[in-house]
Amino acid sequence: MTNAKLFEKLGKLLDLGTDADKKHIKKLRKVLQKLKKNQKQLVASLEQAEGEHERRKIKQDIEVLKVQRKKGVKVYKELKQAVAKQECTTE
Repeated sequence: MTNAKLFEKLGKLLDLGTDADKKHIKKLRKVLQKLKKNQKQLVASLEQAEGEHERRKIKQDIEVLKVQRKKGVKVYKELKQAVAKQECTTE
């Protein structure tokens, strides 16, 4: 899956806010894992890149992935805590 599609999917999942259930949290986690995998692949390709232009483009892509993942991880943790609190109050 391309980074653009992953970003789009991540955006939709982040827009759910606190209305997310366990299913949405699981989907968010999978998207974050795919972004991390893509980031690792870009880091590996950066080491093999030869041209300065190509290296700069790969570095920029890595930075974008880092920022998006950071946002997603923050929301993931918040949603996970919210669901855990809901489960504690219902018991």
